[in-house]
Amino acid sequence: MRIFGFIVLTLAIAAAVVWSALPPHSSLAAAVAAPAQQAQRQLSEWWRINIRQGLTERTPDYDALSRQFHDADPARGAELIRTHGCGACHRVPGLRSAQGVVGPDLEDLARQAYVGGVLPNTPGGLTRWLMNPPAHSPATAMPNLGLNADEARDIAAYLLGREGRT
Repeated sequence: MRIFGFIVLTLAIAAAVVWSALPPHSSLAAAVAAPAQQAQRQLSEWWRINIRQGLTERTPDYDALSRQFHDADPARGAELIRTHGCGACHRVPGLRSAQGVVGPDLEDLARQAYVGGVLPNTPGGLTRWLMNPPAHSPATAMPNLGLNADEARDIAAYLLGREGRT
């Protein structure tokens, strides 16, 4: 057993020596390091956004929010959509003033599998997205509108319609 450990240790040291001898811009080093650097940048951006927004310290229980979705007020959601100017970017069904073409058309939102391409399209997922889109997808063009959980849930109830309500 000791010989096996010695062999493993020797091979690990040899690999470290070979790795350290590679020039920093060699294709092997770049091929191995580039994905790790990209993942580190993405993780850093996620943490920067979440810490700045304070989400890591006070993350709501989104499963509980989805269980309480039946308490949401879709009529208030429609009014919040108007007051927050969502129609400037999105076409929203049932709201004549909401005819934007910058963001996606929200007509069939209840049939989509994902919200923003990153969160499951469930009442809790849509509520999370509406509360802070850049926290879930830093590259999104949708801004953080500063919605609280109740406002986001009301908007989600309006957008998902009968399919989203329990």
